[in-house]
Amino acid sequence: MRPGSGRSGLLGGGKESGKWMTMAGGGESQPGGAVPWPIDLVIFDLDDVLAYLDRPRRLRWLADATGKPPELFNATIWHSDFEPAAEAGAFPSGVEYLAEFNRRSGCVLTREQWVQARRQAMTLDPETLAVARELGVRCRLALLTNNGALLKESLPDLAPEVYAVFGAGCHASFEFRARKPDPRVFLGLVARYGVPPGRALMIDDGPGNVQGARDAGLHALRFQGAARLREDLEALGWGSS
Repeated sequence: MRPGSGRSGLLGGGKESGKWMTMAGGGESQPGGAVPWPIDLVIFDLDDVLAYLDRPRRLRWLADATGKPPELFNATIWHSDFEPAAEAGAFPSGVEYLAEFNRRSGCVLTREQWVQARRQAMTLDPETLAVARELGVRCRLALLTNNGALLKESLPDLAPEVYAVFGAGCHASFEFRARKPDPRVFLGLVARYGVPPGRALMIDDGPGNVQGARDAGLHALRFQGAARLREDLEALGWGSS
C-alpha cells in the first residue's frame, strides 16, 4: 500500500484507564467488539506502513549494479525459500545473510550496495511517522518487520527518520526465530518488553498478520493509510479528553 494522506491535528486527549472502546473499521472489531484502554505498547510494521517499498525499483537497481537480470533476483532470492528462512532466523547476522544472498544469486554484492538498493526503493510516509511520534508521547513504541539480520543492522542508515522515532525498539522477525503471522513472533516481542499481550496493539497492513497478532492475544488494526489510522485510533480513545 502506498503512503496515504492523513489529516492534520494531534491525536489529542489523555488515556482513559478502564474505559471500554469499540474497535473502528468495518469488520475489524476484536472479539466482543470492545478494547480495554490504555495500551502500553504500540507496534508498527515497517514496509507499506511507515515506508512504501518499491520492489521493482530495487530489482532494477540491483540489475544495474551487477549486470544481472532482475528475474535472477526474484528466482534466487525473493521468490525462493531464502527470504522466509532469513526472516525466521536462519542467518543470525548481517554477514551471514549477505554471504548467502551472494551465494544464491551468484553476485559479489557489498553490504553498502545491498543497503543502497534497499534505500532507493523506500519512500517514507511522513504522516504515519507523525502518528507514531504522537503515540510515543503516551506509550512505548516498537517496530516489527518480517526481515532478516541485515535489514535490522542497517536500519539507522536505511531509514534514519524511522530509527529516530523507534531507536532500540526496532525489531525484525529473525530475532524471534519465526515470522509474522506466527503468534510466536508477537508473543516474543511483548515478552521482551514485559507487556501482557492484551496491553499491546499491532498496526500492520497485512490481514494475515493482523489475525496472527490477535491469535497471540494482542489488539490489532489493519493499516489502510494514515488518515484511516488516526480515525481508528481516535475510535479507541486517543481523541478523548
